[in-house]
Formats: sequence, structure tokens, C-alpha cells
Amino acid sequence: MNQQQNPVKLDTLFASSPEIKQDLEQTASQLFFIPFMTPEKFAEAIGLSKGVVGGWIDQGYIPTAKVGRYRMINMVVLVSNLKEGKVS
Repeated sequence: MNQQQNPVKLDTLFASSPEIKQDLEQTASQLFFIPFMTPEKFAEAIGLSKGVVGGWIDQGYIPTAKVGRYRMINMVVLVSNLKEGKVS
């Protein structure tokens, strides 16, 4: 199933928490060479709970891909989106 999702501007998503936006951008830029990451490791890397990251995934703010039977965060797409100032 392929869902079309509208991009969400990072400034809107992180309006109340610019430090989280900055931490996410810094972590993502440092991890650009890692193509996929588990939601649990991603949450740990950016210092948020697994529930928050899971909610962002459910809302389509963080791109994922199915790797085997696991849902993984697609770091390549995430970094690309961050550089463009959006999360889709």
C-alpha cells in the first residue's frame, strides 16, 4: 500500500520545541551514512521516547520502509527531507 502524504514543514512541527528540531537535524546529519534505523534506536539517538517517535511514524512525519518483517526509519529520505526543510 502506497500512501500519498503532504509534506509537513519542520518549523510547524517543531514550533514549540526548536531545540528538538536542532537535535533531530544534528543527529540525522551525523547518521546520514546509516540507511535504516530502528524506531527504538532513533528515539534513543534524538533523546525522545519511543512513543513520540512512533506517533511521528504513524502520522507520516518520519519516512519508513519495510526491511524484512521490520518497519525501519529510512534515514536517507529523512536527511534529504530535513535538508529541504520538510518531513513527508
